[in-house]
Amino acid sequence: NKARAQPRLSPAHLETLAIIAYRQPVLNADVEAIRGAASGEIIRMLMERKLVKITGRGESLRRHILYGTTKAFLEVFGLATLKDLPKVEELKGKV
Repeated sequence: NKARAQPRLSPAHLETLAIIAYRQPVLNADVEAIRGAASGEIIRMLMERKLVKITGRGESLRRHILYGTTKAFLEVFGLATLKDLPKVEELKGKV
């Protein structure tokens, strides 16, 4: 699998990907507010790796880009659908 041949994702990449997966469709500004750090370059790299895609535009006048995960994201993480993501409550004790 080509995706597995790529270098591993850093903790910052995984954190950003998790925020997008659970909050999608989500604005970059919302990802940055949750992370407390700039995320544009990380999102760009996740898009290059086909894990994240543009899913639309926000409702505001500025029509900011909304991001979501891809079919490749599901495949890489062994999920059939987004409903297969672990529940947030299940993850809280594992961090």
